[in-house]
Parts: sequence; C-alpha cells; structure tokens
Amino acid sequence: MNNDSTHDDLMKELENLKTENKILRDSLVEYVPDEPENREKGFEKTLSDMTGMLNAIIEHGKEQLDPGAEKVSAFFRRQMETNPVPVLLAAFGAGYLLSRALDRK
Repeated sequence: MNNDSTHDDLMKELENLKTENKILRDSLVEYVPDEPENREKGFEKTLSDMTGMLNAIIEHGKEQLDPGAEKVSAFFRRQMETNPVPVLLAAFGAGYLLSRALDRK
C-alpha cells in the first residue's frame, strides 16, 4: 500500500512538473533582430563579451602562475648568490642555443 502511494505521489509530481514546463515554454519569446544594424551591434556585443571573458581567463592564469614564478626567481637568486659562475654559464649556453635555433628558422 505504501508503494502505491509513493507511485501516486510521483505521478502527481510529474504532472505538476509538466504543467510548470508548459507555462515556462509559453512564456518564452524568441527574439530575432530584423535590422542588419541590430545584428552588427549584436555581433560586436558578443565579440566584446568574448574578449572580456578571455581577459578574465588570462588574468586568472597570471594570478595562478605568480606564486610559481616567484618561487623560481627566488631559487635562481639563491643559486646565483651561492654559485654564480655555473648559473652564468648555463644562462649563456641557453641563450646561445636559443639564438641558433631562431637563426635556423
């Protein structure tokens, strides 16, 4: 008997959801701009929104990378203080290899 009442309750809830869904669908209105000018403004707004989102993503990435970059620079600073010659040789070698790689292209 409990199972039947649960089934009936679920069916009533489903009917209520169907009714609410129909009300929401009936209330929606599709907007299509008729004038080409409005379409261009819509495109510019969409492009502006996308640019804003991209800038936000870039800023978030920078915020995430800042602590790591600071750790790396602190590591190199300590290495430079304790062993300056090997660090300078490594930097010179990396710069030389990079310049050779760029010259080939």
